[in-house]
Amino acid sequence: MKKILLASVGIIISTGTVYAACIPTPSCSSLGYESSSSCEGGIKCPFGNAWNCTLVNKITEIEKIIQEGGVGGNKNCQIGNIYYSDKSCSVSLDSSKTPIGVVVYIDGQGHGQVMSLKPIGNYSWSSELVDLNLNNFTSEQAASTDYQSCTNTIIITAAGDKSNYPAAWATKEYSTAGTKAGDWCLPAAGIMTSIKNNMSAINAGFILAGGTQIGATSLYWSSSEYNREHAWESGFDGDYWLYNNYNKLADSLAVRPVLEF
Repeated sequence: MKKILLASVGIIISTGTVYAACIPTPSCSSLGYESSSSCEGGIKCPFGNAWNCTLVNKITEIEKIIQEGGVGGNKNCQIGNIYYSDKSCSVSLDSSKTPIGVVVYIDGQGHGQVMSLKPIGNYSWSSELVDLNLNNFTSEQAASTDYQSCTNTIIITAAGDKSNYPAAWATKEYSTAGTKAGDWCLPAAGIMTSIKNNMSAINAGFILAGGTQIGATSLYWSSSEYNREHAWESGFDGDYWLYNNYNKLADSLAVRPVLEF
């Protein structure tokens, strides 16, 4: 069951159930539960007979955007293509356009993900050891099937501010020509596997676009969770690997945003 953490109200929401966080009992109205009667798809306040009828609609709206391909699909894009601010793609550099990344994953249905031209810094994954109830992938093979970069990032950033979850927030605050803050996400582990499987084409795209190649010396955070202490990270030092040995709190790894289209 997928859970979404909403830090602004201090609760954990899962389908049909609301759990109070470990804080002094607040009033329903202070948490946004303003309806005195139930509503379809609404969420009931855990402290009384009141409902929030708009929160679930907002969640559904976000998920719909993700399912429909983020900022818009483009069936002409292929892995290794340069991706531009006008949401077009090309194999070779078009000097009349502004490149903002390189396509690193295609889902076969006209959608995919673009990685930023350069890493944006090194960050810890979180400031505390906590299981955010993302899907916990317990093997490299399983983690390699996770392509939900923006779904993961929405859940992570909803759990706290950038002091709590620096890596995910760094991608959320990133923007380029043609995009705005909130469009970019912390890549899921499956995106890293796609990069490994298409390394030559992807690095050729970065070279043409004036970006930084995926290097052998960097370790990159993913948004895929292993458990309360560890998230999956990737290295590209000849023998590619996904690993879960780095601590969310103690270790500072490279972050490179992706954009879903």
